[in-house]
Amino acid sequence: MMSQSTITTTPLDPRPETPVSSWRKLLVQSWMGALVAAVALWLLAGWVTGSLSLSFVLANATIAGFLTLAGIAQMAVIASGPGNFDLSLPYVITFGAYVMSAGFLGQGNILGSLALTLMAGALAGALNALLIVRLRIPAIVATLASGYIIYSLIVAIQSGGFSRVGGLFEATLRMRIAGLSGVLVITLLTLVLVAIVLSRTVFGLQLHAMGQNGEAARLAGVRRGWLILGTFVLSGVLGAWLGALLATYQGGVSADLGRSYLLGSVAAVVVGGTRITGGVTSVFGTALGALVLTLAQSDLILLQLSIGAQYVIQGLIVLGTVCLVAARSSNNR
Repeated sequence: MMSQSTITTTPLDPRPETPVSSWRKLLVQSWMGALVAAVALWLLAGWVTGSLSLSFVLANATIAGFLTLAGIAQMAVIASGPGNFDLSLPYVITFGAYVMSAGFLGQGNILGSLALTLMAGALAGALNALLIVRLRIPAIVATLASGYIIYSLIVAIQSGGFSRVGGLFEATLRMRIAGLSGVLVITLLTLVLVAIVLSRTVFGLQLHAMGQNGEAARLAGVRRGWLILGTFVLSGVLGAWLGALLATYQGGVSADLGRSYLLGSVAAVVVGGTRITGGVTSVFGTALGALVLTLAQSDLILLQLSIGAQYVIQGLIVLGTVCLVAARSSNNR
């Protein structure tokens, strides 16, 4: 007697995704809080000034673009694992600005100066990776040490004299393209490129894997040393690129040019909803976080609050965002 075997199949759910479920997915995105905050701050500015202006948002978006570049440089390092921060970033930004303005390759050689600037940023990132991987120094200590080394180089080259970058590069940054400033367009193109690298390449996938579970990633064949090198080189290149943009757009450099971007870069990542424990990146969220911080500062200036009050309120914004992200993470477990 032949036994009959039965094959059990699980039918696919024929129900299509409804608009309600699509909205629900959108509302739980980590960056949604930053988007709501940005709209609220825009409305507040309109209430203070008596009119809602899109030009107000675009002007702040241009300034926020600089902070966004610093934020995504910091975000890549944070994503590599818990406790990883790049404290050398402000110095790399300043160093990039000085190299761009120094005219080492002759006045008017914009492309050569830009290439040299990006190379300097890559070398700064490689120095960080060397200290972390070879000497096994924690990232937060290694980047602090390399930051002082880079700052000593800044002091050394300060006496060489600097000139306005100018030329086609400055004209491109200051031109208007479909109502947007040239520097904002270049920033957006940079963000798209970084987003592709982090989401569509082997490097990006391995970076997320290492940040989520370093030991599991190692067992899966991820080479941590090379990944750390790539991460800090990316951060260094973005920092130097930001320095080049700042030097050109502002028409000058100073030794404390990048100082405000240390805390600002971390705050943009946090306010944008990116998990500070690593393994997650959101270029869009970081851009929104930078916009929120910039709009908040503009609103506080419109309200004519003191500098001390501005810092207190900005700190409360960051703290409140961290609490919301932590509460959401605990509810999802």
